[in-house]
Amino acid sequence: MARRTDSVVSSAAGQQIRDKARDIFKTLPDPIQLRVLHALHRRGPWNSGSAPEAPAAPMGMSVAPPDFVGVGVPKCGTTWWFSLVMAHPEIHVQNQKELLFFNKSFFRHVNDVGASEEDLEAYRRWFPRPAGTISGEWTPNYVFFYQLPPILKAAAPDAKLLVMVRDPVERYRSDISRRTSRKRLNVVRYRGMARGFYSAALQPWEAAFDPSEILLLQFETCLQSPVEMLEKTFRFLGVDETFRPPEIRTPVNKTKVKRTIDPNIERLLVQLYEPDVVALTTRYPQIDLSVWPNFSHLANRHPSPEDPS
Repeated sequence: MARRTDSVVSSAAGQQIRDKARDIFKTLPDPIQLRVLHALHRRGPWNSGSAPEAPAAPMGMSVAPPDFVGVGVPKCGTTWWFSLVMAHPEIHVQNQKELLFFNKSFFRHVNDVGASEEDLEAYRRWFPRPAGTISGEWTPNYVFFYQLPPILKAAAPDAKLLVMVRDPVERYRSDISRRTSRKRLNVVRYRGMARGFYSAALQPWEAAFDPSEILLLQFETCLQSPVEMLEKTFRFLGVDETFRPPEIRTPVNKTKVKRTIDPNIERLLVQLYEPDVVALTTRYPQIDLSVWPNFSHLANRHPSPEDPS
């Protein structure tokens, strides 16, 4: 058990290093990013019409479609939560957290020739696993590709979806605080604002997947009650819910220094997001608005099912 604990802690430290490297990578000019991705056989191959090729499955492992896919949302604690999921002995993830198989290059390819069965099979080959375990990935940007849900459903018919959301104004604050070049800052701001409309982004996924196949989590609730919410996550994935990974209360990849938001802009964001927040809580009444500081004023209007009022 001690050996496994050391391995999990080492894995978490490695994930932190990879996350920091990814943040630095995102500050590079786009042409340099593209050249690096080509060299790493990531994303780039789609530009020539071929799928990124998965490494050969290790001996003794079988390949199958992912059993679960985390599809959102960036800057909502997904790295922390996925690190806890990966620590489970019944869950095997051979590759990095954000596979990014489905990306802008993929959808350009799909628009030209459509997604073939060969393309879908190329995706499935990224999920080798030992007998008796399940596998998956978590790419937070997937939730914003409205064309993806039916494609992912075809690639992994039995997959379950994980979604982590956060107070959208606080998510925006964290998003614009990521390290980036001054030239790209406005792009980051506009993109960050668009990523706070969770209800709209989830509608195409709800059309392709049954409600029982989607687990919506709140970052703030996971921080407050990590054991309870991790049990819920493991139960949803069909693995032993009593497992407790080490460092369960230690989020990773935290934004240390956050940019300030002009108070007028902050009020505008609340006004812009409020209809979407109301729509989201209508479909997901388990959302606790009292833990979203910018929308707690809506909590009394939309009590949770457990609220006796």
